[in-house]
Amino acid sequence: MNEELQTLVAEGRIAEALARVRLAGEGPREALEALERIRLALRMRDAEGARAAAEAGRQALAELIDVEELERALADLAEERFEDWLAHPVVGAEAWVQKGLLDVAEGRLEDARDAFAEAARRDRQHWRALTNLGNAELELGNLDAAEAAYAEAVKANENYPEVYQGMAALEKRRGRIDRMVRLLKKAQKMRLRPREEQVPGAVLPPRRARAGALFSWRNRWWIWIALILLAYWWTRR
Repeated sequence: MNEELQTLVAEGRIAEALARVRLAGEGPREALEALERIRLALRMRDAEGARAAAEAGRQALAELIDVEELERALADLAEERFEDWLAHPVVGAEAWVQKGLLDVAEGRLEDARDAFAEAARRDRQHWRALTNLGNAELELGNLDAAEAAYAEAVKANENYPEVYQGMAALEKRRGRIDRMVRLLKKAQKMRLRPREEQVPGAVLPPRRARAGALFSWRNRWWIWIALILLAYWWTRR
């Protein structure tokens, strides 16, 4: 692996490194893809999925990082022991999210805001970090900053329910009750989706028609067909 890729990995810029390897057509693509699968699982708070991805890609990952150290980090994060991993290039963003959540629980909102901002800096696609950053800014009264953070969270993952919950709270603070209600409905609808449909780029399966939907008053086309047939029968009498 060349020095440039080593630097990108050391800085946690995994997606950028992977994009360059794919474009060049050579390099540790398998290892970088494994790292991205691990980070996706961490963004989803799927500790078991992150460890499974690390195990599946163990051989390839050895080209890039200390695999045993990564496994210790993932085990610690699963138990919310984040302190030793804040600087780790792969799991550091999730460690900062966990620190921010602890800061929130203990009433240190400004520290929490800074922690979530650092997490988002380390992983620009970490939609939970961005959503929590928006929540912290909102609690601190920084409405424009909250709106910007929520917008970035939606770009990272438009299927994440909690970001719309935060946006609804922002609209309530601004007195836009109609928008608040729409966002709350959207958040609730998304929470009903299976977990695999709450990831970036997920495509919803076609909705199944409910029993009786064919004859519901929303589907009035059948009434017109019945009337037309009735009129035709009447004129042929």
